[in-house]
Amino acid sequence: MPKSSPNYLHETNLRSKIVATIGPSSCSKEVLQKMIDNGVHVLRLNMTHMSREFAKEIISNIRSLACADEIGIWVDVNGPKIRCGKLVEGKPVFLEEGQDFTFLNDPNAVGDNTRCATSYSEHIVRSGDKIYVDDGMLCFTVVERVEEGVLCKVDNSGWLGENKGINLPRHFLDLATITQKDKLDIQFAMENKCDFLSISCIRDVSDVEELRLLLGDSKIRLIAKIENSRGVTNFSSILSMADLIVIDRGYLGAELDAEFVPVAQKKMIAECNAAGKPVVIANQVLESMTTRPRPSRSEAADVSNAVADGTDGFVLSAETAVGKYVIETIQTMRKIAYQAENQTNYLEYQQKMMRSQPKPIAVSESIASSAVTCARQVGAKLIVCFTELGGTARLVAKYRPEITIIGATMMPQTAKQLNLCFGVVPYHHKGTDSDIVNETLKYAVSLGLTKAGDIVVITSGQVIGFLEGTTTKMQLLTVPSF
Repeated sequence: MPKSSPNYLHETNLRSKIVATIGPSSCSKEVLQKMIDNGVHVLRLNMTHMSREFAKEIISNIRSLACADEIGIWVDVNGPKIRCGKLVEGKPVFLEEGQDFTFLNDPNAVGDNTRCATSYSEHIVRSGDKIYVDDGMLCFTVVERVEEGVLCKVDNSGWLGENKGINLPRHFLDLATITQKDKLDIQFAMENKCDFLSISCIRDVSDVEELRLLLGDSKIRLIAKIENSRGVTNFSSILSMADLIVIDRGYLGAELDAEFVPVAQKKMIAECNAAGKPVVIANQVLESMTTRPRPSRSEAADVSNAVADGTDGFVLSAETAVGKYVIETIQTMRKIAYQAENQTNYLEYQQKMMRSQPKPIAVSESIASSAVTCARQVGAKLIVCFTELGGTARLVAKYRPEITIIGATMMPQTAKQLNLCFGVVPYHHKGTDSDIVNETLKYAVSLGLTKAGDIVVITSGQVIGFLEGTTTKMQLLTVPSF
């Protein structure tokens, strides 16, 4: 049993999950440890912006930490996403409104403040089309096709960096779901036993199925990133095949008009909640804290509203990868999310979830919702879910109990994967089936989540002959004195 509580329980019992993207600002052992101490649950490696050698070094750093067993590792691969190329000396360049700028057909060309390479050279854009770069932070109007590429006018001044995403919202892009580089990155994730894998710009369920085939019998949890209009249109079928969802508002905001993004986000969160699958919000979360020590009021409101809508957590991107205020950003995220949780009516949320279930209700759903109801009625201090692959814990978390859920498992990877599930504190039991109940309760007592004499609700699933997430049993126990 661990000698101390998980770091995310030190100050407040935050139930929303925090993912931190690793980059130059956060790759050292010292900063990684500080991030975890301040409440990060999962660390994300964006393979678009790092080599496999650098990613390997980061994974080694993570696993050398004393708390490594508690933290999930997420590998994010590029997928069918257009990006701009390299720049002189690798440094961002400033573009002036009204100047000429050329997107080159040669993907290997080194750009400057007048031109840059792209990873897509099909002749589809026409005069008057808009090209958006870096989540729409830069906008260009196509003037004409020229011999070396596409000549544009810069619509607004701003900085252009390397490997930034490019959107052509008026056009269908016939891109391969998985490139050769993506395949190598996916193989890297499996070889290094990472816990989550995502691919950018999922368009339909066939993209997810293709990735599933590459993963084979790997236990990595598959995350679908919704970043384009096709992904929103085909969301229901994508959700049915993916394990988790990321709503990436930056790239999505360059594909959809701004007024539609919040509405789409709310609808997708609600659909994920009803399906009992975790959903996290990414991009432009606390982005102003990349360069400033405090967030904007609108960013704080955005985070708070997403918690109230039912998101499981948030992904910090540039804020922790290249930001100046890495730890301050994580602390701020904790405070905002914690206050939002305290103001959310989870009893009403549970009732809404129960009403939304088709009748007759499946046995697993009935037991999961009943466990939450029972816990409230008897004044239980804790819900414990014994699970192999995490399905039982995720099902109970779907109903958002107001008390903590402990997801107890004998599978170390399952414990790390439960780190993206709202309200679940993972516990990896290293003993046997015969002592898992007592050891889990001891663990809960050591965290201060319960004490002798408290009532605890326990749910469990039956493994043999049943699908993942099949919850078949609920019981009440009184915590003994240890």
